[in-house]
Amino acid sequence: MKETDPKSSTRKPRRRGYRGLSAEQLRTQRYQRLIAAGTDLFGERGYAATPIEAVCSHAKVSTRHFYEQFEGRESILHAVHAELVQRMDQIVRASLTETRTPLTQRVADTIEAAVYFLLDDPRRGRILCIEAVGVSEVMEKKRRETTHQLAEIIRRYAELMADNGVLPTRDYHLPSVALVGMFNELIAEWLTEDTGLTATEMAREAKIMFRAMIFGAQHYEATESGDDAFDAAASE
Repeated sequence: MKETDPKSSTRKPRRRGYRGLSAEQLRTQRYQRLIAAGTDLFGERGYAATPIEAVCSHAKVSTRHFYEQFEGRESILHAVHAELVQRMDQIVRASLTETRTPLTQRVADTIEAAVYFLLDDPRRGRILCIEAVGVSEVMEKKRRETTHQLAEIIRRYAELMADNGVLPTRDYHLPSVALVGMFNELIAEWLTEDTGLTATEMAREAKIMFRAMIFGAQHYEATESGDDAFDAAASE
């Protein structure tokens, strides 16, 4: 007769979580639902008007599970902000690396794609350009990092345009930061004021301003005379 291992007869089956999912899978699902809820509510009601309890209710997640994922309300705002930035970064990089299009047109198309991302679902634009502003020093630091991250992408492509003779050779860091700032303010204006423009028309406005910057840079000459040179060029 075959002997039975006494340990095997008492060994309990491996526990599975709810609906056959592991604890880690459940945790991931709760995280994703909380991020989606934060995007919905911060983008619709506003960050200041959205308590943690509202986020939990919308996500169908208990507050206990919320605090397993986040330290507090600002913590989930950081996570929502980071996810939106990542998605926009992917769109920007995909558009810029489309090699069949001339470089200058590629950058203009990238600006258009970014505008559509933020305005097709206005919650995205509101979170990135309005709700994340002035929340805390930590959030402001993250916003500045995002600005510099996007400006660095523009700067690198401006240098490529300079290498191809489209732009003069110079440091394009500050113009790139200014372009990101202009872009943010255009989005905020569309979201908070009655511009009378569609998202498509706003994308066109952003491209016009980009092309105006390119045109201006093509006529830029670095001189020590500063404003005198600018005034002379403007009067021509």
